[in-house]
Amino acid sequence: MPAPRIFTYISFILFLFTPLVGKSLVAQVSHGYSFSEESFVEYHNLRIRSVDNTSASSKSTVASELNFAPLTTIENNLAKNLNSHWVWSENTLDILDSYSPFLFRTKKSANVEEVKVLLQVNSMGRLSGFEVMSDVDKGLKERIDYVLRKLPDCKPVPGYENYGIETFELIIKK
Repeated sequence: MPAPRIFTYISFILFLFTPLVGKSLVAQVSHGYSFSEESFVEYHNLRIRSVDNTSASSKSTVASELNFAPLTTIENNLAKNLNSHWVWSENTLDILDSYSPFLFRTKKSANVEEVKVLLQVNSMGRLSGFEVMSDVDKGLKERIDYVLRKLPDCKPVPGYENYGIETFELIIKK
């Protein structure tokens, strides 16, 4: 085989193994989590992000009052991408995603494409309230309430002095 033909084959093989540029970035973590450029964390039919909380009178907890548990790699990535001092445990989005058929099971809720919910986490990491931003029926709101009561508490991210109230926006798609 002549030398130019070998060079052609090698360059063609290298071209095939070169990744394409221009796709959105996906973090190299397990469980199907991806982090979009809009600070949303995406998982199957769910999107979650931290919303700027401008409440000046919010109560905060000093770091010494909290119990710190070691964070997994996925939880560390979630905390960085949510830019929050609270992080949801690794399986929280999986729990929410598994309840999706339960949420959209009736005729009225089957017509809803997505539900936007604001979740408020208090200064101790517990889910203290939620507000449904989408136009939904009473039954769907009650099912969302039931599912949210099943969620585990948030974990504090080490490195902050005070841990205050945090608001998250959750989007659940059908």
